[in-house]
Amino acid sequence: MASSSTYVNHEAWLIDSGASFHFTPHREWFCEYEKYDGGDVFLGDDRKARIIGCRKLKLKLQGRRVRTLPGVLHIPTLARNLISVSKLDDAGVKTVFEKDTCKMVRGALIFMQRVRIGTLYKLQGRTVVDGCNSSMVPEKGVENLVVSGEKTMLWHQWLGNIGEKGLRILHGKGMVEGMNNRSLDFDFCENCVYGKQNRVSFPFGGRRTKQILEPMHSDVFGPVKVPSLGRSMYYVSFIDDFSRNTWIYFLKKKSEVFDRFKEFKVLVENQTEKKIKVLRTANGGEFCSKEFEECCKKCGIAWQKTTPYTPQQNGVAERMNKTLMERARSMLNGVRLG
Repeated sequence: MASSSTYVNHEAWLIDSGASFHFTPHREWFCEYEKYDGGDVFLGDDRKARIIGCRKLKLKLQGRRVRTLPGVLHIPTLARNLISVSKLDDAGVKTVFEKDTCKMVRGALIFMQRVRIGTLYKLQGRTVVDGCNSSMVPEKGVENLVVSGEKTMLWHQWLGNIGEKGLRILHGKGMVEGMNNRSLDFDFCENCVYGKQNRVSFPFGGRRTKQILEPMHSDVFGPVKVPSLGRSMYYVSFIDDFSRNTWIYFLKKKSEVFDRFKEFKVLVENQTEKKIKVLRTANGGEFCSKEFEECCKKCGIAWQKTTPYTPQQNGVAERMNKTLMERARSMLNGVRLG
């Protein structure tokens, strides 16, 4: 079945780090338009080009998402459609170049993607022109389109910020009213960004040490709700990066961490006849003490502390915490104590 929406992609949008604004020569692409005497801009060959209008247009990107591009200037004599890196930066969108692609990112959300063709980066998407060519005063037929789009956003919000795919399924089954195929591509929802975003995953370093005790990973877990039989509320783990051997010491208080580290250091160095060279820990107060720092300096241990609120940097120890707790819960559940 043919789509009721109309798009154009015969003229690509190019990313331009030298453009002060977004530009297009196409009047018919604007979904909102007003005449605007913006003066002249100078082109690469020093020719002048007159700005005669401005407002918004819509782009349909990969994943069927429609994004509104505001602040676009209309210059009829321009030869290309340009998206300004500086204007995206002003809107909090970071431009990242990776190999032959270019991504526009805000937080963990990718807004747009470009691919490199020759020496230019071109937008992966199309311009939405169906229902466009409107002025600030709605023309006949345009008002219904706007109302329908607002109704779509209402359904999106009423249904717990449902995704576009789910809304299409409900529309196909006749379970929502006041929408048509044109209005199903609803605009960007900022509430979804804040409510559904995930932190971007940390890349795997891909490097493993070639001998034991270089480095050692350590972390403290706790407090737990139910103390152990020995009244312990915490434990500290020491994990060898090379062998993944793990040592666990139970603690009644976090302040015992330094004493357990000294005990562990004597044990492991005596058993292996090697020295601890690197120690990687969290940035918590149980580790960041003056005596801990002096001990590492005296013994020649390179002490690596993670950035606050970034446990991913100590992923080996954090993963071990998860593994130990999963096994403990499974064993407790097996004897009906969980």
